[in-house]
Amino acid sequence: MARNAYYQTTHWRSLKQSCHQRDGWRCTVPGCQTPTYRLTCDHIKRRPNVDHPTALDVLSNTRTLCGNHDAQVKELASGKRRQGGKLIIKGATVDGTPLDPNHPWRRLDGRGRVDP
Repeated sequence: MARNAYYQTTHWRSLKQSCHQRDGWRCTVPGCQTPTYRLTCDHIKRRPNVDHPTALDVLSNTRTLCGNHDAQVKELASGKRRQGGKLIIKGATVDGTPLDPNHPWRRLDGRGRVDP
C-alpha cells in the first residue's frame, strides 16, 4: 500500500469499512485457514499514488484479505505485485468452491451477495 494522505481520509475509512462488511469480516480467499487474521482492504487494480480519491477507489475494486494473503500479493517497490498478483488458494474444490461450509461464499444469494 502506498503511504500517502489518502489512507487517512474519511473516504478511505468508509470504503474500507464497506469492503469488510460486504465480505463478512473474513478473507475472501476460499478455504483461507486464517480468515480473520489482520484483515486488510486490498485494491484489486492498483490505485495511483495520489493523496485524493480516484476512480479506482470504489467498492467493486476492493476485496478483504487476511494478513497472510495480503503479504502474498503485496506490491514491491517497483509497483508490481508479488506472484503477479495471483493468490494461492487452499481448501477449495477445483472450481474454487470453499471446503469450509461456514465461508461466506457458500451463502451467496442469487445476485452474488452474502446472505445475512
